[in-house]
Amino acid sequence: MNIQEQNDGTRKELTYTEQSKQAEEGHKEPEKSESNAQNVTETGLLEENPQTQSRNESSTEEQKEGTPEPKIVRETEIVEEYEEKTAGFWIRFWAFIIDGLVVSAVVGILVKPIFYLFGWDVGGSLWYSPFTIISGIIYYAYFVIMTKYWQQTIGKMIFGIKVKSLKEEKLSWTTVLFRELVSRFINNTVWISYLAVAFTPKNQGLQDYFADTIVVQENVYVKNEKKVIKEKIIETNSSNEQTA
Repeated sequence: MNIQEQNDGTRKELTYTEQSKQAEEGHKEPEKSESNAQNVTETGLLEENPQTQSRNESSTEEQKEGTPEPKIVRETEIVEEYEEKTAGFWIRFWAFIIDGLVVSAVVGILVKPIFYLFGWDVGGSLWYSPFTIISGIIYYAYFVIMTKYWQQTIGKMIFGIKVKSLKEEKLSWTTVLFRELVSRFINNTVWISYLAVAFTPKNQGLQDYFADTIVVQENVYVKNEKKVIKEKIIETNSSNEQTA
């Protein structure tokens, strides 16, 4: 009897432990199912993401195709400009004649009396004679100083013309020295170079080309017409194009 009771007790314990294990497994299975459901939803989202990306890409492409490209329209306009009229050959020629008379008068009033006083030779024709050197210094100094400070000599003042730089607001010393010293010496050596004023577009002489200058008439202007090309950007709306 005791042996049977012991066996019955062990059987009961075994059944109790099996029931407890089954209960524990029953609690764990829902957790597994919940985790599986989460995995399923995550994979579903991952599978849906490429589709959404492709839809977004297609929508951006549609937007790019839908946005109209701006049109560039070129228009030509005629602009009127007023420029100072350049001085021609003859007006500059007569101004140069007057300047020569002025220099000759200065030399005759200041230099010749001194030479006569000391008994020096005035009629020497050689370029290295004292009278010729002093006369040359006065000649070039006259043109350099008058052009630098007044932009015109006495002859230019009489005819209302002046020297103007193409690159500077005011004439610098380098510009004046190139124009009135170096270039004028070449012109005086080769007289035919003065004729360039009559044939160049802006009546520029050799001295003007060297110094980037022009000789203009005061308070006399010429109207010039210039064509200016302007570009305009016109944005077109897609809705207007569809309705049209």
